[in-house]
Order: sequence, then C-alpha cells, then structure tokens
Amino acid sequence: MPEFRPLTEHDADLVYPIELAAHRWPWSQANLLSCFGGRYLNGLMLENGQPIGFYISDLVAGDSSLMNICVHPHWQGKGLGRALLQHYLERSASAGAEAWFLEVRASNASAIALYESEGFAEYCRRDGYYGAGSEREDAILMSRLFAFS
Repeated sequence: MPEFRPLTEHDADLVYPIELAAHRWPWSQANLLSCFGGRYLNGLMLENGQPIGFYISDLVAGDSSLMNICVHPHWQGKGLGRALLQHYLERSASAGAEAWFLEVRASNASAIALYESEGFAEYCRRDGYYGAGSEREDAILMSRLFAFS
C-alpha cells in the first residue's frame, strides 16, 4: 500500500527523474520548481520509502487545477495512478476545493478513462495545443464540479 505526504521543493530532485521517465514531453526542472508556494497543493506517493509518483496542483478560491500527475513507468498498471488521483481529490477537498480542473492530451486514452471514472467530464478542447510542427495534438479540458459522497 503506498504512502502519501506533501511534496515540497526539497523533493524536486527526487521526483524529477519520475517526470523524465513518465512523460514523452516532460516539464523542465525549472518549470517543476516554479510550482511551489502558498497556492500550491502538491503530493508525493512513496512505496517502501521510495518516491514512485507525484502530483502538482493549485488551489485558488475553491478551484483546484491538477497541473501534473505521474507514476513512474515501473509502477504503472497497478492502480497507483487512481490512488494518486484520489489522494489529490480528497486532500484538495479537505483544503476547500469545490471544483477541479485539468487538461490532458487527446491521445492519452487511459488517463481520460481514469479521469472520467472519477467524475471528470470534457468541457472543451484546445486544437493543436500540444507539440510542434506537424506533431500537434489537442488538449482536452476536463472538470469535476461536485464533491465526494
């Protein structure tokens, strides 16, 4: 069973290798480091004390945006992405979130299915948002506008 704790800027060197391994187009380390401070609600997932996943989110005036979530590829396919997402939703709700937002690549069918199963729905698309040149793809924007039961 994974453990969770807040992700702090002191953990950036621990989680950046997960970012690099989990994403075809990873964030830069500078981008990751820019997501700490008062408005951010970030979490770290550990297995036997080792970091295996994390999320980056913010919380402003009751709205929480999930900006990044990933599980190391070695640990994917074991339900840990769902556990990480549920931890984020519960923690942000406890902190006052009333609405949740995220965006996902249109090609990421497994993430879209996970988000839909947790109550998110598409509300718009950004055509050609991700990529460069001829390798462009849409961003699907999703929201969840109700709390846990």
